[in-house]
Amino acid sequence: MTPEHIALVTASAARLRDRLPEIADAFYRRLFAAHPQLRALFTTDQTLLRTKFAEELHAIVQTIPDFPGFVDRTRALGARHAGYHVRAEHYALVREALLTTLAESVAPQDWTEETATAWRLAYDLTAEAMMLGAAKP
Repeated sequence: MTPEHIALVTASAARLRDRLPEIADAFYRRLFAAHPQLRALFTTDQTLLRTKFAEELHAIVQTIPDFPGFVDRTRALGARHAGYHVRAEHYALVREALLTTLAESVAPQDWTEETATAWRLAYDLTAEAMMLGAAKP
């Protein structure tokens, strides 16, 4: 990710910060509608799940500029998710649901091709680090 990509993700995440629980609801509805088999992986209470989603997304976005901190955080997150039986193929399904939800949550004039690219790169970087954390014995 370039500094410009990081700035785009950070700026759009800041605009969404107050709406993250609502965005989390939309994300999980979309994910479970498209891939109902994934519902079994999410045994946590939905209210807690929304809160954790909002907190984690915010924390990840905030740590992207600090690459070593970002890698440490996301690898640990990946290791935890491995314990929830998340597999590598699930990351692509989540990517689609998350990016679509974000695109619909941002004002149309703010979801430019550059912003979409920045979020795709941020997600892919996060997923790669998480999968590394999941693979680490």
